Amino acid sequence: MRRTRSFRTTALTGVLGAALLVGGGPVLGTGSGSAAASVSAASVRSQATAAPASVGSHATAARAGCATPFTASFVASLARDFARQRVTASVHDTRTGCWYELHPGLRITTASTIKASVMGAVLLRAQDRRRGLTAWERHRIRPMITYSYNNPYVSDLLYRVGGVRGMNRFDRRMGATRTTNSLAYGATWTTARDRTRIALGLLHPGGPLKAAGRAEAWRYLTGVTPTQRWGITAGVPSGWQVALKNGFYPMRGYGWRVGSTGFVRRVGSAEGYAVTVLTDRNTSQASGIRVVERVSRRVAAALTDGAAVPRVVDRSRCVTARSGQTWRQVAVAVGWPARRWADVRRVSGGNPTPLRGQRACSPSLRPRS
Repeated sequence: MRRTRSFRTTALTGVLGAALLVGGGPVLGTGSGSAAASVSAASVRSQATAAPASVGSHATAARAGCATPFTASFVASLARDFARQRVTASVHDTRTGCWYELHPGLRITTASTIKASVMGAVLLRAQDRRRGLTAWERHRIRPMITYSYNNPYVSDLLYRVGGVRGMNRFDRRMGATRTTNSLAYGATWTTARDRTRIALGLLHPGGPLKAAGRAEAWRYLTGVTPTQRWGITAGVPSGWQVALKNGFYPMRGYGWRVGSTGFVRRVGSAEGYAVTVLTDRNTSQASGIRVVERVSRRVAAALTDGAAVPRVVDRSRCVTARSGQTWRQVAVAVGWPARRWADVRRVSGGNPTPLRGQRACSPSLRPRS
C-alpha cells in the first residue's frame, strides 16, 4: 500500500490518493452495478454451473455434479454474522469445470487485488514482444506484489502497459468482461468472477499467457510476505499450494475493502481451483479478513481433502492501528523496536502513516508451536 510520488509527472501519478483516502476525495458512488447493501439471506444469492468438461477422480459424486458450497444455511450464517458487510465470491474448479458463485454479479472495487492484473498485463506485453521481464519491470513488480506497495511502482507499470486502454485490452484477452478500469487503480470496479478469470489466466494453462509467464506469475504470487498471506489460504490442507494477491484499503462511502484472489492447487499438479472473495463496508481490515476467510474455509472444505493446517500468517504479531498513531508507536505495539518502524511499515503495506483500522504487523513471526 505504500504511496510515494513517482519520479515522472504523468496522469497516472497522484490520482490514487484523492479517490481512496478515508475522509477525503470524491465518493465513488456510481458503477457498483448492484443495489445490494449488505450480506442478507434475501440479497445474497448462490449458484453453481457446470462447464463442458470431463470429470476425473473426485471425492464425491455431488462435487462432480457442481453441488455448490454456498448452501442456504451457509448464506444464512453470513447474514447473521456479517450483516453490515457486502461479500461476493467466485470459484472455478479446473478438475471438473464447475463454477461456484456467491452473490454473482455484485461489483466491488478491487483495492490491491488489481495488482495481480497489472503484473499480468506486463507479463503478457513481454510475451507479445518475445522477451522476458526487464530489470526495470522486475524492480517494480516485486514490491507491488510482495509487500503491496502502491506508487511509483503501480503507476509506472500502468504507464508501461498503456493505462486504462491497456488494462481493458488485457481484460478482454483474459475473458474479464465486467471490470471498469481506472487510473485510480484500487478504485477499479469489478466482479469476483472477473478476478477469478484473471487468476485462471495467470496461473493455469489454457489462456493467452504461456508457460514461462505463468511460472513468473506463480513465483511472485507465492512470494508474498508472510504477514499478508491471509485470505484464500484459510482452510487449505497440507499438500496444497496457494498463489495469491490480497487487497486491503479503505474508501470513503465503502469502508474497508478487503479481498483475496488466486489459485489453490495440489503439490505436483497444475489442477485445483481459482478463487476470489471480495468484500466492502467493513469497519476495519481485520473485520474484512474475517469475512473473506469464512468463505475461503467453506470453499477449501468442499474442494480439497484433509484437515486445514496452521499457516505462516497465523504466527503474525499484529495490531489494529488507531487514528493519529505513528509507525514508531505501532512498532512498539507489536513488540518491535521503535527505531525499526520502517520494517513494520514495509510488511504492513508501506503506507506513509498507519490508517485507522489497518492491520499492522511485526516482521518477526511467533515461534512454531
